[in-house]
Amino acid sequence: MPTYTELMRGFEFGPWRVIPERGLIRDGEDERHIEPLVMDVFVVLASHHGEVVTKDQLIDEVWEGRPQTDDVITRCISALRRALTDDAKAPRYIETVQRRGYRVMLPVTVPDTAPQLPDAAKASVLPDLWMIVVGLIAVAGIAWFALSGRGTGPAAGLSSVAVYPFECRQDSREFGAHLCFGFAEEAITSLNQIDNMQIVRKRSAFGTGEPGEADSIVTGSVQIIADQVKIAAQLEDSRSGVVIWSDTFDSDKSGIFDLQRQVANGLRSALEPNFNAATTGRREPSSYAAAEAYALGRYLFEKRDHQSIVDAIRHFEAAIRLDPTYGPAWLGLAYTYCIWPDYDLNIDRWATFDRALEIVSQGVEADPTIREAAGTVYGYIYLKKDQWIEAMENTRMAVNAESAGADDYNWHSRVLASVGRLEESLRFAQTGAELDPEDPAIIDRVAIASFWVNDLENAARYFEVAERMHYEAAIHSLAYSLFLIRTGEIEAAKLRAAEGLEENNLESAWVGPIFDGIAAIDKRPGAIEMLEQVYASGAMPDNVAITLWVLLGNADRAMSIARHFEGGVSQFEVEIIYIEEFREFRQHPQFMDFVTSIGLTEYWDSAGCTWADDKITCTD
Repeated sequence: MPTYTELMRGFEFGPWRVIPERGLIRDGEDERHIEPLVMDVFVVLASHHGEVVTKDQLIDEVWEGRPQTDDVITRCISALRRALTDDAKAPRYIETVQRRGYRVMLPVTVPDTAPQLPDAAKASVLPDLWMIVVGLIAVAGIAWFALSGRGTGPAAGLSSVAVYPFECRQDSREFGAHLCFGFAEEAITSLNQIDNMQIVRKRSAFGTGEPGEADSIVTGSVQIIADQVKIAAQLEDSRSGVVIWSDTFDSDKSGIFDLQRQVANGLRSALEPNFNAATTGRREPSSYAAAEAYALGRYLFEKRDHQSIVDAIRHFEAAIRLDPTYGPAWLGLAYTYCIWPDYDLNIDRWATFDRALEIVSQGVEADPTIREAAGTVYGYIYLKKDQWIEAMENTRMAVNAESAGADDYNWHSRVLASVGRLEESLRFAQTGAELDPEDPAIIDRVAIASFWVNDLENAARYFEVAERMHYEAAIHSLAYSLFLIRTGEIEAAKLRAAEGLEENNLESAWVGPIFDGIAAIDKRPGAIEMLEQVYASGAMPDNVAITLWVLLGNADRAMSIARHFEGGVSQFEVEIIYIEEFREFRQHPQFMDFVTSIGLTEYWDSAGCTWADDKITCTD
């Protein structure tokens, strides 16, 4: 029977071809990505050959014995089932054995491959093979320069760079994944400082998809064996195939963050010949421990799932304790608090937003150089507090900063949509997606912004991509369910809404009866009764209740809930009021009183906006 190590090289499971090292599963031409933690769970289940695997066994083998809540394991199983298109109620692939654990239901086979070396032999020859590969890369790079006679010449005329994740080779699963991740992130941070150069973050390893339209690409490899680190990196002109720059580096693990900066500086020098690393003025963390804590926080933040968000907070806090003047750690912590309520509807969102505001203010005081980047955090919190003018000023500052990335464009898009500027919101979302085309948050933002302007074809395409990425944010579940209702896919809408609620440990039994009432007028009385009961029990968020009342044709009831927010803050995504389904809500006699009470008309006046013909037109 195949071992865990053999399965990590690839295996077949029913119709699926599983490639763990690349995080892929394939069924014919259908290719899907699975996040590393979920893939680890899949491989462990497969390695037990259909036997029941208990939660304790999963914790031992996937999390190496570190305590985990049942919720974390449940989320991984749910994500795996979604990727396999499995149904928990009638499973074909993964069975839940009540009070015991989980098991795979189909045979697991390893395709015939070339003979493999024993583990001990592999461990002894891997460094030697690595040195040969590194040497060949270095020689190839030198040869390109010698034969072309261009030096940095091939960089002339470049306007965009796609930075791919560095291939991570290590002697322990997940041991140094955050360290490998940091090489691409450091390169992106550095290259973003080059004027008129578009930097595209790629999240899939080079070769797993289309290179994209960038005219140059950055690729590299990181090998971590015991305490030694070896790096190979290169910059290639994707138009000609010419290697513009390549180099190799090595150090013990304590010098890995310095290697990240060396790689980033080498890349920037190749693209910007007058660059002087000594003049950047960037301050680095004061110790290896602080740098690693920050690196872990950033790595986990980018995973964008419930448990990773919680873990990211812990590591950013550790980085700040170790170096209280390191601004990026403060920013990372504030960003994470901002998005936390999107991944957990059960937490006190207002206390969380207040904490984010407190954190970013402390961070700016400790390190004033982060003020422009902090505009996104300030803007996001002001948006949630209905301070529209301040929200627009701050997110606009953030997207104009040198360090602007997809998150900044995402949140500026949300501010624009919330004040009714839907077409502009879509444009900024699309720009963010160009910068980070594999970020599920910005992909989902493009889907939502497309839906808001009735571009249903693009909305469907981007929603489907976000689904394949297993994006879990609450706004995604709400918007996608609403989209499915709009397009007449009521059963799919029920399933997605229920999954979104269950991901946040909220009651979902009401979804079927209420959605049936939305789809069929004869079932509406029962749906209305159910909605009243669930909302009165406190088990339904206000934004969901308002949306459901609108969909059930009762704008009066929706407005009565919305008017509760007068003098305070609106506890729902205000951008939803401008879409087609809310036309009756906008025509309500109290609509202008409502938007005035939450400060929107104040913003409209300040920006030269007018409300006419059921839409906003602005002059600024």
